[in-house]
Amino acid sequence: MFKSVNDSAAAADGGSLALFVEREDGAAETFMILRSIASRGTPDFNKVTSSLRSLLPDECLNVAEALDRLVPATDPIHSLTEFVQALKEQGTSKK
Repeated sequence: MFKSVNDSAAAADGGSLALFVEREDGAAETFMILRSIASRGTPDFNKVTSSLRSLLPDECLNVAEALDRLVPATDPIHSLTEFVQALKEQGTSKK
């Protein structure tokens, strides 16, 4: 599903994170964890979104599994493990 993690970034909104990955088809996909100060206490806090698709629960688990395979090859500066954990939580929640 994914070739590599290209970059990651933290937003100045109080904690949101972005992860930039290269897919096997060559497309770039950006995942975002919403952790802004304004989102705290709302259902959207800690929600992961994608620049290319809707992330339904089953898809969250598939993406988490695919990203988890990249952990050993990824620079530890990237927040990849945070994304894997957030996707697993989102995939198993009953929101």
